[in-house]
Amino acid sequence: MLPKSIHHARTQLYVISFVCFLCPGMFNALNALPTASPSAQQVKDQQNAALYFCFSIMGLLAGGLNNILGPRVLTMIGGTGYAIYASAQYNVFKQQDAGSKSDISNSANAFSIFSGAYLGICAGMLWAAQGQICLTYPTESQKGTFFATFWIVFNLGAVLGNAIGTALAWHTGSDGCELRFQVVFHSCQVDAMNDAMYLIFIVLMACGSVVALLIQPPGTIIREDQSQIETPPTNVFREFVEIIKLFTNPAMLTILIPCMSSNWFYTYQFGPFAKYFSGRTNGLKAIFYWLAQAGGAWVLGNIFLDNPRFPRTQRAWIGCGIMTLCTLVFFGGGAAFQYVAESRNYHLDLIDAESSFSRFVGPWILYISFGLYDAFFQVYVNYLIGAISNDSEVLSRYSGFYKGTQSFAGGISWALNGFVSMCRVMLLLWNVYFHIRERYYW
Repeated sequence: MLPKSIHHARTQLYVISFVCFLCPGMFNALNALPTASPSAQQVKDQQNAALYFCFSIMGLLAGGLNNILGPRVLTMIGGTGYAIYASAQYNVFKQQDAGSKSDISNSANAFSIFSGAYLGICAGMLWAAQGQICLTYPTESQKGTFFATFWIVFNLGAVLGNAIGTALAWHTGSDGCELRFQVVFHSCQVDAMNDAMYLIFIVLMACGSVVALLIQPPGTIIREDQSQIETPPTNVFREFVEIIKLFTNPAMLTILIPCMSSNWFYTYQFGPFAKYFSGRTNGLKAIFYWLAQAGGAWVLGNIFLDNPRFPRTQRAWIGCGIMTLCTLVFFGGGAAFQYVAESRNYHLDLIDAESSFSRFVGPWILYISFGLYDAFFQVYVNYLIGAISNDSEVLSRYSGFYKGTQSFAGGISWALNGFVSMCRVMLLLWNVYFHIRERYYW
């Protein structure tokens, strides 16, 4: 017999937050770790490209599916994909267990791509349910705080995952390779992943679907102002029509490019940027990256966006100003680091926190800034979406639109996996965005 408090909005927020702590939180920790070789990185890129393209399709559809089946069913199914994804990465790891130059079999490659595609479908379901809960359940004065709370708990999963990995990998030395290999390859950036670590990731991810059983139907949820969530009846045809209409919705078209940009930078931060650091140092800096995510979400969501001293419009403009400034400063710093790293061949002389701490400090602060930026971006875009409506059905579709377009761009980013190409495409997308905004909104 569950307590009555299980139907409180904040309790449900904590439930979905913990599910995401175990599933996408651990996924972020696993995905932030460097790969053993260029061939393993290529498999990972293909896996993530399949993930995000399937995510983009299911993300668009899952908002309507969530209105029909409810968040509990979607979250339970959605949680299953993460453990399979981790199992596929473990399979690739075992393929290269004899050294970083081992070939990856076609079966392991195929399983990795399948796991990425399946996780894309599952993630679309999970994030649609999450979006409905985090955007619909708070009152008007809690929109930023609720999402910030979710983002903090969710990202603590990545903190825990990276802390486990770093603790187990630190003894392997600055090269980051398993000592039993006896040979140090210059390109090797393995962070001493082992069977126990992968098992931890797989088990924790699998637990997410079990925790999802605590999610209650939206119609039974009571907000903190004692209002109840309304869930009018719907059907497949109606949901399909409403999803199609999203592409003519002026509000959705206005935030289309911010939605597509919101995961674009992950490929660089988790891929090419990581090649300049030893394996154990990658794990260490990732811990602070995700901690910065947690702190940044609370600062923007609670202190600025839900500040009652300012009207909502002014708060939104303050958030926009913060985002603009952070974009210029943080990614300007990233461009400067990229220039220095390439000119000084950091990929041949890897940065290690223990052996060369003075070289580590600057990039470490930069990576913390990247974490802050991601938190700011996610909180701000979700705050804008939540400000458009309080309707459970509408926000479920809006959330699906956000995750679908976000993942479509993320798939392109992983497919390109090149910093220069990403910047060129982003410039084009921003030009398209300003054209759409001028034509349809103002």
